[in-house]
Amino acid sequence: RYPMEIKNDLHMLLTANHLEIMGFTRAMAYALLNRDDLPVMTIGRRKFVRKDTFFEWLTAHESTNTNTQQNNI
Repeated sequence: RYPMEIKNDLHMLLTANHLEIMGFTRAMAYALLNRDDLPVMTIGRRKFVRKDTFFEWLTAHESTNTNTQQNNI
């Protein structure tokens, strides 16, 4: 679903800065990394999410949101 060049250009571990580059606001990036349902790694004070995990999570939530919107119409 997401352009291959975006996936391939990113590092294996994503930070809030990487999420900003992808188009999320700084606040959204930190909110995502603080969610209970997104597996993140904390190293020191920094939070990281695996690239593959993030895109799988995002795709799963995209489907959920689409189904919810269709049911509300």
